[in-house]
This record gives sequence, structure tokens and C-alpha cells, in this order.
Amino acid sequence: MIKGVIEEAEAIDWYEQHKSVEKDEEAKSIMKNAQEEEFKHFAMDLEFLLRKKPKWRAIMQNVLFKEGDIVELGEAAEEKAD
Repeated sequence: MIKGVIEEAEAIDWYEQHKSVEKDEEAKSIMKNAQEEEFKHFAMDLEFLLRKKPKWRAIMQNVLFKEGDIVELGEAAEEKAD
């Protein structure tokens, strides 16, 4: 599943790069739709991993969607998880 997360992230990036240079709005729209599917797959793969790895989940819950300095949140989350 880790490889799946990596592959989905690469696909998201591929669409991002191609959308940025595409001139045809219809083509961009199609790529945007496909990219959104990749986001969904990325989220599903990541959620699967986090259900299997409680420490990873604990760290992410203390970093994601939080206000404040990201590095400080990460360091505090890691300390809490140890």
C-alpha cells in the first residue's frame, strides 16, 4: 500500500504538470476530473495504511488540519507518539 500512495501521488503530480501547460480548456477539464480520482485513491490508500499503523495515525492526527507552525506540530506529534 505504501507503493500505492507513492504511485497515486505521482499521478496527481503528472496531472498537475500537464494541466499547467495545457492550452485547451476541455482537455484541462478532463485532466482535472482524472486528477480528482487520483486524490480519492491517494486518500483511500493512506487511510488504509493509517488504520494499520496506529503510530503513524497518531502523528498525522496531531499535524494535519492544525493551525500553527508545521515543523513544530510535527516535532510535538512525534514526541507524543513515542
